[in-house]
Amino acid sequence: MTGAGAEGERMPPAGAGDAARRGQPGASGERAPQAGAWEPAADLGVDTHDATGAADARASAGAADPRGTTDDTSDPRGTTDASDTRVTGGAADSPNSDDAADRPHTGQPGVDVPDRRGRTGLDRVGRDLDRNPRVVVRDVRVLTSNWFVTRATTFDFRHADGTWSTEERETYDRGDGATILLYDTAARTVLLTRQFRYPAYVNEHPDGMLIETAAGLLDADDAETAIRREAEEEIGAPVGDVERVFDVYMSPGSITERLHFFAAPYRHGDIAHGSRAGLAEEGEDIEVLELDFDDALARIGVDIVDAKTIMLLQWAALRGPFAPRA
Repeated sequence: MTGAGAEGERMPPAGAGDAARRGQPGASGERAPQAGAWEPAADLGVDTHDATGAADARASAGAADPRGTTDDTSDPRGTTDASDTRVTGGAADSPNSDDAADRPHTGQPGVDVPDRRGRTGLDRVGRDLDRNPRVVVRDVRVLTSNWFVTRATTFDFRHADGTWSTEERETYDRGDGATILLYDTAARTVLLTRQFRYPAYVNEHPDGMLIETAAGLLDADDAETAIRREAEEEIGAPVGDVERVFDVYMSPGSITERLHFFAAPYRHGDIAHGSRAGLAEEGEDIEVLELDFDDALARIGVDIVDAKTIMLLQWAALRGPFAPRA
């Protein structure tokens, strides 16, 4: 299977920006378009950038501005259901409008007709989130549904000072993944892989050939089952007892993926340095590397520039199998 993690995927990911609170750039992306003061577009049916139109819509609809005193609450929940309107290009497009009725309806893949993976209803993801009372999801739009899914979600956010704002974020959903570091403490070696990563290549990596720990998407499996499968596919090594290290959101500004980190011993000499692995039907051409552990640490930031690999190597040095013993 193709590798998991923030480094990319065989199917080309769509870019997704991360807007942070009140116009400050996010940690891992650019700010998406944001409405000004709190004006839930799904409720008013107007361009949120047109303050005059928004005010007229409130007056004609009898809706109270949550910042004013005409309502006894500033919580925007309980207003028009977000599914009644669809925000498109900054304006609300009601499915009951004359314009919508005049347009031919062919269906959107992944929403009301199956996409290439047979999925529908992908615009429902996230609409029922209620774990954080400061966040009210208003609308979810599917932008792309090729192999993975890009969505634009509009939500109301209550800031620390009690004010509400309407925000929009794009998210790239590729599912969750797992990765594993295979090590031999006696030989002080680790097994890594080297394979071509187009997203790194297009972003100034010299040749796109990244050194990584074995990794892959979970698909329908649990994390441990998935990583055993991936280790055998990408390295050719059956895995015995595994240690779960930690679970990490690799790029939370735009990508939904949570990556499960594992480590396990292997026996030096069982896998030949430079051997080839990977699934040909998935276009994989993977070189297996057996490296001295200290050499691997020294190459961090040089030719080992993959985040998950660096995290596992540093864990192994600080708290894992190669950590100093008291």
